[in-house]
Amino acid sequence: MSGTSLDGLDICVATFSRTKKGWSFEIHSAETIGYSAEWNRKLSSAHRLSPKELKKLDTEYSTFIRENVKAHLLANHTTQIDLMGSHGHTLFHEPEKGITFQLGNKEELKGDLPFPVACDFRVADVKLGGQGAPLVPIGDELLFHEYDVCLNLGGFANLSVGVCKDRLAWDIAPVNITLNSFTQKLGLPFDDGGQIAAQSEVDKQVVEQLNRLAYYHESPPKSLGREWVEDHVLPLVEHLTPESAIATLTCHSAFQIGRALHDLNAEKILCTGGGSYNRFLIEKIEKTAKAKITIPQENIINYKEALIFGFLGLLRYLGEDNVLSNVTGAKHDHCSGVLYD
Repeated sequence: MSGTSLDGLDICVATFSRTKKGWSFEIHSAETIGYSAEWNRKLSSAHRLSPKELKKLDTEYSTFIRENVKAHLLANHTTQIDLMGSHGHTLFHEPEKGITFQLGNKEELKGDLPFPVACDFRVADVKLGGQGAPLVPIGDELLFHEYDVCLNLGGFANLSVGVCKDRLAWDIAPVNITLNSFTQKLGLPFDDGGQIAAQSEVDKQVVEQLNRLAYYHESPPKSLGREWVEDHVLPLVEHLTPESAIATLTCHSAFQIGRALHDLNAEKILCTGGGSYNRFLIEKIEKTAKAKITIPQENIINYKEALIFGFLGLLRYLGEDNVLSNVTGAKHDHCSGVLYD
């Protein structure tokens, strides 16, 4: 799994077991391969490439994923692998135009790996009229069902919730995709613990402008992409200092996330993703939500999405539904993904 915040490639090795009571999992090893400056440059600017250049990078990134998976398995002395499930890295996501594209799903992803590879999970859903996102809720439903709400704070904040035996999910607001873009202007990879936001001035007028954006007043299913951030969010904060932008965007995101949780009247909230370490952000969300958030053990915080895309790969291999239509808005539940066997 590679998220829009460009923190690196997440690799997770796990065993999934199914009993009469449902699915369970065990994580054996996991790590994040941080992107080099060169890969960060390539991925952050890839959406501007020509079709020929993009095709070349797609092959190169597919190979990059495969080789890092091989290195991880070798380093952890892991020899018995049945399957790999891979998300890739999202470059384009405009489902209303029928577009979603994840880099790294070429045949080179399989290459010389001695086990099947399932990947490219979003495209089929968009073709069925869905948002192609979020896809993680099937894992929330089957692997983390003891929680009322599963909240992920990655490049974007998204949640999934079980409602009347159905599961609903949607993207709430940008988080690390915007915050990290401003911390990097200060020479920092991220706002450690939310210290910059806590000590900087919030532009309340900009917060109000952000909160009036039409997306926040639309009903699910709905999802966000980099294009929406560049078109609607960044123009409202580009005149601010990096410090003020970080504080303002943190305040804005916390309000939108907290409001969504408050409206759901949730009690058991599991929070994962890199934003879980932003204590200032969490405190502001809890204040608006009027609820306590559960921060799990570190390997769940960091690798829940990679774990679940492995699970999506397993469901694809078994030929079982791995995308929920009531979450994405597709015509029906379906078994999505390309399988290289």
